[in-house]
Amino acid sequence: MDVYVDESGDLGFSKDSTKFFIVGYIACDNSFAIKTQMKRALKRLHERKRYSFAHNELKFSRMDDYCRRYVLEKIAGLNSRMGIVVVEKKHVLPKLRTDLTVLYNWIVVHNIMSALLPLIEAGQKMRVVFDKSLSKKRIESFNYYISEKTSYLFYEKGGKLPANSLSSHHIDSELEPCLQAVDAVAGAYFHMYEQMDGVYVDIIKDRISSFTYLWRK
Repeated sequence: MDVYVDESGDLGFSKDSTKFFIVGYIACDNSFAIKTQMKRALKRLHERKRYSFAHNELKFSRMDDYCRRYVLEKIAGLNSRMGIVVVEKKHVLPKLRTDLTVLYNWIVVHNIMSALLPLIEAGQKMRVVFDKSLSKKRIESFNYYISEKTSYLFYEKGGKLPANSLSSHHIDSELEPCLQAVDAVAGAYFHMYEQMDGVYVDIIKDRISSFTYLWRK
């Protein structure tokens, strides 16, 4: 199984930072279908002159309303498992704001791997793909954290992470259409919470199988 992860918003806490930080994922047995749909969507939008030829990847933040709806409708028709983690940043404890790397790792890895743990337990081998934005040193540290965190989650349940069942990869989103798909999913939820407008989420909400809100008061 392939899992693609991306986020929307920022994890800063300055007055100019976003109010919410959204992490989305798409898990699928057949990534070829997603790649095909996203490549076709980009080609169609270029042909219809609805999306700039200067852009070789689909980015939710660059799209107008027509493009967003078009892409999300394509994604909604795919046979895949989708999940969302919403962070309402005003509720993040001060002690958790001192190291954004640690906070990011926990938000992304703990919550996503907890949701996907039953699939690994059922014998699924999992390849987790992130947008390549970290330095080589940070990537090595992040990959180690994923392995250790998932092993610990298994340990908490009295089990052991099966050997060679998990791998993590970092790829430029321009080269990976599946990351572009999850960018749109995360973007739709970011728009709903940041702009208080659920028009895009309404297109895909029935496809969301895992939803986590951090932290509810």
